[in-house]
Amino acid sequence: MSPRQLAGPAIAVLVALAVYFAWPKEKLSPEDEIRALVAKVIVRAEKRDIALVTEVIAEEFSGGGLRKTELKQLIAGQFFGARQLVVLNPLLEVTVNSPTSGHFKGTFLFGRDGAAPDASSYAIEADVQKTDDGWQLVTASWTR
Repeated sequence: MSPRQLAGPAIAVLVALAVYFAWPKEKLSPEDEIRALVAKVIVRAEKRDIALVTEVIAEEFSGGGLRKTELKQLIAGQFFGARQLVVLNPLLEVTVNSPTSGHFKGTFLFGRDGAAPDASSYAIEADVQKTDDGWQLVTASWTR
């Protein structure tokens, strides 16, 4: 093919790429963003990656009588000794108080292979706040 024959397809590809990248992306609602945050933490927990799980916890976190560092230690203890971790979230209610604050309440089932007990159910409630880095947990409470 001559350079002239290649110019048409090349221009078409460039135009298609420009349209694709310039096309407005669907913006999630604050409620959907909070649901995505919970889903992201679940996936990270199943990978047993404590650093990725705890990066969504605000530095000023307070909940269950714990600060961020103590909560991180508690989570590490839950991960310790488990060969595999599965987290199910059959119930999740999300309330958006403002574009930068919200609350969620849910039931979370934790199944651990190689740890005792083998399965635990927790009712978790948390307040979240949107920062420049995204949504973060600022308070939480949980019951078994």
